[in-house]
Amino acid sequence: MPTQSQKNSQEIIKLQGEIKLVNEKITTIKDNHLAHLDAKVQTIYKLLWVAVTISLSGLINLIVNLLS
Repeated sequence: MPTQSQKNSQEIIKLQGEIKLVNEKITTIKDNHLAHLDAKVQTIYKLLWVAVTISLSGLINLIVNLLS
């Protein structure tokens, strides 16, 4: 029958394995998924700027036409 010290040692080894697995998952998320999300967000920002620019140019055109 294992002693309390041996049980603790086994639990520590088990926890160390779980910590390594969590670290690998965090690294995967940080290096892979966040890069993809950042690229998508940048694309959305570019589309937003295009929409704002088109809207402002239409507004300016409307104002110029109303003043002339």
